[in-house]
Amino acid sequence: MKLKFCGATRTVTGSCFYIDTGSFKFLVDCGAFQGDDETEKLNYEPFPFDPGQLDAVFLTHAHFDHSGRIPILVKQGFKGRIIGTQPTRDLAKVVLLDAAKIQKEEYDRWQTRSKFQKETKDSSAQGTAYESREPLFTEQDVEEVFNLFDIYPYGSSVSISEGVEFRMRDAGHILGSSIFEFWVKTAEGREKKIVFSGDLGQPGARIVKDPDLIREADYVVCEATYGNRLHKSKDETTLELLSILKQAQQEVSNVLIPSFAIERTQEILYEINMFVENKILQNVEVYLDSPMASKATEIFKQYPTFYDDDARRLLEKGDDPFHFKGLTTTDSAEESKRLINKSGVVIIAGSGMCTGGRIVHHIKNNIEKENTHMVFVGYQVDGTLGRKLVNGDKEVRVMGQTLQVRAKIHTLGGFSAHGDQRDLRYWLRGFGHSPEKIFIVHADEEIGIGFASNIKTELGVEVDVPKFNEEFELK
Repeated sequence: MKLKFCGATRTVTGSCFYIDTGSFKFLVDCGAFQGDDETEKLNYEPFPFDPGQLDAVFLTHAHFDHSGRIPILVKQGFKGRIIGTQPTRDLAKVVLLDAAKIQKEEYDRWQTRSKFQKETKDSSAQGTAYESREPLFTEQDVEEVFNLFDIYPYGSSVSISEGVEFRMRDAGHILGSSIFEFWVKTAEGREKKIVFSGDLGQPGARIVKDPDLIREADYVVCEATYGNRLHKSKDETTLELLSILKQAQQEVSNVLIPSFAIERTQEILYEINMFVENKILQNVEVYLDSPMASKATEIFKQYPTFYDDDARRLLEKGDDPFHFKGLTTTDSAEESKRLINKSGVVIIAGSGMCTGGRIVHHIKNNIEKENTHMVFVGYQVDGTLGRKLVNGDKEVRVMGQTLQVRAKIHTLGGFSAHGDQRDLRYWLRGFGHSPEKIFIVHADEEIGIGFASNIKTELGVEVDVPKFNEEFELK
C-alpha cells in the first residue's frame, strides 16, 4: 500500500493524501493552497496522480483548504465517488460556489485593469502575474462535483471495495467534520488500519461535539496546526471577547472580526447571543457582512442532531443560538458599503485570513483609527494580510494602498476550531503504542517537527513529518 503526501506537508494548507492499495486508489481530501501568490500558484500545477484513475475522494470537511481542488479533479477526468457527511456536502457546496464566484470577479477586474493599462500606458494599473490567471473552476464545474457525492453517517463501517472498508467518526472541528478510519487487506492477506485525523477540534467547543477517540491503528496521519501552543480556556476567551465589546461600546468605536464563514462565525454569534440573552451586553449593534456565512448559518440550523448537548438545550428552550436583538445581516454590496458611515458597531466579515472578501474594505476604512479593535479568532496562514497584522506589522498593503496599523489587534486563540498541543497529545494517546508510524501534517515546518519529536518521546513510536509529494510504502 502506497501513501503519498500531496499537500499540507510542513504547511497548513492544501490537504491532499493519495493512497494506492494495489486494487483501489483514493484521496483523503483535495484542498486548495492558500497564502501568498507563490503558494497559491500550486493550485495550477498538475496533480501527481491521474485523476481519471481514482476510485474515490473521502472529504473530511468543507473548508476550502480541504475541498478547494475537487472541482479541478472532476474537470480533469475524476468519475469516482466523493464521500462525506450530509453537512459536509451542503457546506462544501456553499464554499465552492462562493470560490468560483470570487475567482471570476477577480479575473474580470484584472482584465479591466489590464485593458486600461494598455489604453493609457499606465503601468500602475497592471495586476500581478497571479491575478492574470484564469479561474480554477466555474460554478458549473462545482455543480458537477455534487453529482458524485455520497452521504454516510458517523459510526457505520462500509465496505467500499473488495479489501477496503471505511468508517467516519466525529472530528469535532466544524459541523459534519470527520475522522476517517480505513481497513485495507494487503496482497499478503493481512489487514492494516490507517486513520486520518482530518482537522481535530477542541474538546468543549461550542455547538459541535468533542472529537471521537480512536483506540488502535497501524498508521495515523494527524494534523498539528497548534502543536506548539496551548489555547486559553473557553471561559477566559469568552470574557476577553466581552471585555473588547464593552470597551468598544464605551469608546463608540468599531470592532472588526475577520471570521471564517463556517463554524467560527456561528460560534461568535452563539457567544454574543449568550451575552445579549443574559443581559450582560446591551444595545449592541452587530452586522454579519458575509453572504457566505449567512448561507452557512442556515445550513447549521438544518442539522441540530450534530450539535452538542448545550446547543441542543438552547434550541429546546426556543432560543435561536445564531440570532439576537441587534443583529443585522447585510446581503448586498450596497448594504456593506453603507457600513463605512457606522461607528460603535461590530462587523463580522470574511475572509478569515483577510485575503479577500468584504473584510478587506472594512480594514481599509478602519485600520488607521486608533480606537478600532480587530479581533482574530482563527489561524492565519503565513503570507496573508491576517498573519501580518497578528505578527504586529506596523504598515500593510490593502487594496493597493500602504496603510499604517493604528488599530488595536487582539488574537483570541481559544475560539480556534483546532485543538491545541494538549488536545492533540490526548487524542494520540488514545492509540497507545499500537501505531507502527504516525505522520504529522497540517502544521508549519518548525511546529510539525517539534510536535513530532514530542510525540516520539511520549509514545515511543516512529513519527515522520513528510515533505511535499513524499511517498511511503506501508508494509
